[in-house]
Amino acid sequence: MAHEINEIILNLKNLLSDAVKDAIKDAIGNSKKVGVVFSAGIDSTIIVMLANKFCDVVTYTVGMSESEDVIFAQKFKDLNLINTKIILITENDVKNEIEHIIKILNDNNIPVTKLNLSTAVPIYFASKKAKEDNVELLLSGQGADEIFGGYARYLGMNIDKRIHNMKNDIENADKDNLNRDVAMCAFNKVALKFPYLDKNFLDYAMNIPLKFKIYEIEGDELNEFAETFDIVEGKKFIRKFILRKFGKEAGVPEFIVKRKKKAMQYGSRSEKMIEKIFKNHSIQIKF
Repeated sequence: MAHEINEIILNLKNLLSDAVKDAIKDAIGNSKKVGVVFSAGIDSTIIVMLANKFCDVVTYTVGMSESEDVIFAQKFKDLNLINTKIILITENDVKNEIEHIIKILNDNNIPVTKLNLSTAVPIYFASKKAKEDNVELLLSGQGADEIFGGYARYLGMNIDKRIHNMKNDIENADKDNLNRDVAMCAFNKVALKFPYLDKNFLDYAMNIPLKFKIYEIEGDELNEFAETFDIVEGKKFIRKFILRKFGKEAGVPEFIVKRKKKAMQYGSRSEKMIEKIFKNHSIQIKF
């Protein structure tokens, strides 16, 4: 199994490196910096480490003070590996921009839901700061959760249903996530690209055996990612197992490789801010 895993990691590294290089080729040609929407999770950090081989990279992390994304981004910043920018936002900051964000969603026929609003907030503020820095291209780690089994809901499914749902989630990514993120960046005149969804990478990654994506720990097995496991119906699972292995190979710091997944709206605490704003201020909207 070790040989098979090593071969998969090598292929992932080569294909994703090509995808990143292709995504940033115009910026490289014009000697421009490239930004990354950075939650300081495994998905975005791999993109950062690969992009940094080809160009100057700036990462943008958005969140409330002491939010988990900010804490992890600060630990990453302290390593002095990459130009790491942390944008601290308050409830008042979001309140002042919320009507813009709602208008962007409406103008792009994207439903104004609590999920879309709270996920749009970090993307909006990251792209706004990138534009101020004259960074015109951002990369995103979107797609990795669907490809590599990052969502907790997959764990309660049988294998056939897992495969079906992961494939279905990829097919619906534009409608569910990507269009929203692109719209936020476009408003701030910044392009957004998704290397994990590059066709060559996606075609290969979707055919990796599921056991390497959602890894089940057998008995008392000692596993290098054991602290990240989830227990469902008495079984222990490691989500995004092969991606974590790949991350180690790509130079991602251990504290990020072993970080448990937290969706951006929770890691940044933007969902809590959205809830407070609609509770405390006279903004009329139905979720």
